[in-house]
Amino acid sequence: MTAHSLGVEIACDGPDETSDCPGSAAVDRRFGSLTAVQVRADGRADGWTRHRRDGRYVDLCPNCKTAP
Repeated sequence: MTAHSLGVEIACDGPDETSDCPGSAAVDRRFGSLTAVQVRADGRADGWTRHRRDGRYVDLCPNCKTAP
């Protein structure tokens, strides 16, 4: 039996530090995107952003990045 890496999933960190993403959003992985860098690039193409929050990076889906 051979094991293969399934890649990575980048999930939305929610509109703020106290709440989760209401849609439980995750970046849709494209065929051939296996690393976190590749998957984040896929997300940026779909409108995702990466911000600093409390000294760490967070990934925000298009809905949460515009939440008040």
